[in-house]
Amino acid sequence: MINNNSPGRRVYIFFIFGILLSAIVFTIDIFSERNLSKYLNDNFDILLPQPDIDSRVFSFSSLEVFKTKSNLINENIRLKNEVIELRKLQVENEKLRDQNYSYNAITKSIDTAFYNIIETSIIFKNPSEEYIISGGEDLNLKVKDLIIDENSFVVGVVSAVRKNQSIISSIQNSTFTIEGLDKYGNEYLITSDSENLIINSINVVAGNTDIKYIYTDISYGHPGQFPIVDLSTTPVSFANDKISAQVPIYFKVNYFSNIYLVKIK
Repeated sequence: MINNNSPGRRVYIFFIFGILLSAIVFTIDIFSERNLSKYLNDNFDILLPQPDIDSRVFSFSSLEVFKTKSNLINENIRLKNEVIELRKLQVENEKLRDQNYSYNAITKSIDTAFYNIIETSIIFKNPSEEYIISGGEDLNLKVKDLIIDENSFVVGVVSAVRKNQSIISSIQNSTFTIEGLDKYGNEYLITSDSENLIINSINVVAGNTDIKYIYTDISYGHPGQFPIVDLSTTPVSFANDKISAQVPIYFKVNYFSNIYLVKIK
């Protein structure tokens, strides 16, 4: 005899009942245009509320992250600029130190009681390969004024004067010419082939070859006696009453050269 109140039979009846109930609710929801499911869903959300996310907190955090990155970028830029400025100052200090050393060296070899030593610089080079320097009529410069290096050797001559600029013919310019004297009173004309200074006598008083230096002289319109070439280690030829020699050009005038104008006080 079968027991109608067995637990298994009751479970089966509840299962059938649940299916029928679900089918009825689904049918009602369809015919009510899903108002029932919307109602149940709203009430279920009330019973199980979702945690609220404060959008202000999120926005604030994002803004703080952005500000932090921006500050880091700005700080890196600032530090890079400071490094660049420090490097510029270092270069400028080294340049000033070198210029001061050069000026001190040149004033030791020149009697500043009689001469003004004016530092100048190359501005540009013209089509004739002549250099333009700063300083002209404003410094009372004249044609044949001398350009010297830090060792007081002549490295150029003023060939034309403008208001605040002058043209110079440097020793590596193929048109460079200058007259000079040695210690015996021999007179020379010194020219350039851009790589060498070529020395030829124009008047020989004494045929000696141990002449060592050839100087400028006021008799040629120069400010005074300044060395043009050192022949102490250079072979000097004396033949047919002519003295001649050739000296390589070691000092190259350029935009970075320490060069000076010499003026009589």
